[in-house]
Amino acid sequence: MQIIAVANQKGGVGKSTTTINIAAYLAKFGNRVLVIDLDPQGHSTKGLGVQLKPEQRTVADALCDSDSDNLHEILQETYIENLYVMPANLTLALVEMKLSSMGAKEFKLRTVLPKLGHFDWVLIDCPPTFTTLTINAFTTAEHILLPVQLGYFCMDGIDGFVQAINFVNKQINPVVNHKIDIKHVLITFYNPQTKLTRNMLPNMTEIFGDKIFAAEIPVNIKLGEAQVEGKAIMDYDQECSGCKAYKEVAMELQNRYAAKTVCRRD
Repeated sequence: MQIIAVANQKGGVGKSTTTINIAAYLAKFGNRVLVIDLDPQGHSTKGLGVQLKPEQRTVADALCDSDSDNLHEILQETYIENLYVMPANLTLALVEMKLSSMGAKEFKLRTVLPKLGHFDWVLIDCPPTFTTLTINAFTTAEHILLPVQLGYFCMDGIDGFVQAINFVNKQINPVVNHKIDIKHVLITFYNPQTKLTRNMLPNMTEIFGDKIFAAEIPVNIKLGEAQVEGKAIMDYDQECSGCKAYKEVAMELQNRYAAKTVCRRD
């Protein structure tokens, strides 16, 4: 099982869009995939067409009752075969307060995940703030996929994000022998016609090297339209540039881990 946190402390960089569309393609490739929506806005939940009823249990219930034996009942099937979501809504915003009085609050998701059954891939859509929810994602995931929009303040945001990761690793590694790092970097809202983009891309390449995906996600209005309709881009407009880019990214992601598995077998 590959567990990846899709995270960036800066909002509006395409975390949910990336989570939805990579997960959809991984499922299409024949994998059993789970999306854990840790953003109170619930964009991954809505973007996969999951409409929650008032009585529906969500990831908030799972985190606050992580010892329950029926946590799998929280999972929702999506319209895409083999793709499931642990849904979120605004009730997740109250979890910070509830967890504050609980022991081992940083490890609730880590406790929950083994009780949900087997998945080939787990993608965690993180909130755009450094909170207990984010720390739960970092104590559970193996790696971080960092979506980055090339802009004037992007490097400042990345520096702060790296510092947050180092802080979490320093605190949790002695407790559970677990470290997380930025393994994948995805350029989003890519527009090569702007001078700022052309100037920033070499800097990103120098810092992250081959962690950056070969394909960039272009500025593409169809990606936003697809989410409003509750669909992955592959089911909304297969010919648009955003669809083709996310397919390439999902294929590269799967190949990266396949290559890693082969090396271990050798």
